[in-house]
Order: sequence, then structure tokens, then C-alpha cells
Amino acid sequence: MRYTTLSPFSGGFLRLVTACAGAAIFCSPAFADPREVGIWYDDTGKGAVKIEICTPTTLCGKIYWLKEPLGTNGEPKIDRYNPEPSMRARPICGLPVLGDLQQLSEGGFDNGWVYDPKEGKSYSVALDLIAADTLKVTGYKGMRFLGKSFMWTRAPADLPSCAPDAAQGPDATKSNVAGTKAAGSPAKTGKTAANAKPKPKKAATPQHPVASN
Repeated sequence: MRYTTLSPFSGGFLRLVTACAGAAIFCSPAFADPREVGIWYDDTGKGAVKIEICTPTTLCGKIYWLKEPLGTNGEPKIDRYNPEPSMRARPICGLPVLGDLQQLSEGGFDNGWVYDPKEGKSYSVALDLIAADTLKVTGYKGMRFLGKSFMWTRAPADLPSCAPDAAQGPDATKSNVAGTKAAGSPAKTGKTAANAKPKPKKAATPQHPVASN
């Protein structure tokens, strides 16, 4: 009788080993996500970033929540400081701000980039989990030890996304407000179109542009 012995180095086994070698950070026995994955309030407390696994070997992040998603003109905030003019209309909500973060053998993540929409500038970035709910984010140019670090705090998993607010355009908001006023305003009596006296027209006042944010 012939017995067939399956080699531990069969094609499937080799493919698994190769995949884990290239994505060692995600091939733990429990197949758990890195603890850096999740939603984090930034150091100002006015925004939150959702960090996710974007490729088998890297993390990335996008703006998930904003305390004030609308600008002074009532419109969703946009990436108006971006050095590329064609990208200045991008909404801040959902904006990619972290990318290409690779796990280090000694722990933490580095070799990624971070984008600051308040300045329209990008930097190299590293992440270090200081505690279960505290993440140190270090932005730098050139030498990491010369960079500047900020402490982010883990946000609750059920934090509502800013996406619905940002997705509602200013025209829809204005029309909703106008409709509410029209529905709630009582009809005026005592004057009709026939006996109403025309009011003198005022000279037009020049309008100044309003900032986007």
C-alpha cells in the first residue's frame, strides 16, 4: 500500500507563510486588529480621526467627526488651504489625513504621512500607543526626534460621523430653513396687492466675499 505524505511546505502553506511575512503585523494568533485601529479625538478635542487597516501592511486615517462641521457661512468646511488648487473644494469631513503607516519591530508605527488641513501641509508621522486610550502622534520632517508630538484620546465607538452633515449641501439647508419659516409664519391681513403702496428702492450695498471656513 502506498502512503502519500503531505509536505508542510505545500503550495497553500507557502502562500500563507509568504502573506504573513509581508503582513506580519496582522498575522497574530488571534488575528486581532492593531490596537491603534479605532476612532481618536485629536489634541484639540474639536475633531476625531478614524484609523483603519488600508492595506495588508499599513494603516491610514480620515477625519470622522467634527465638533463644528460647518463654516461661518453655514456651508461644510472645505480643504481651502490645500497647496493644490484643484483639491481645495474637498470637504474636511472624510478627508484623508494619515497614510502609509508601517508597524515597527519594536512596536508602534512610523514611515507614514500626516496632512494638516489647517495649514495645508504634510509631514512624516509616527504613532505610539502610550496607554489603551492614549495615542502619541508625532509629526516631523527629516529626524523624528526633532518632531512635535500630540496626544490623542480614544473616542467612543458609537461617536456619530460628520458625514451626514457634510453631505447636506448649503442649498438644501437654506431651502429647509426657508420652508420652515414660510410654514410657521401667519398670513398678513389688512393689505392686498391692489391697495399696497410700493416702497422706494434703496441703493444697492456692495457685498464682500465671505470666507469658506
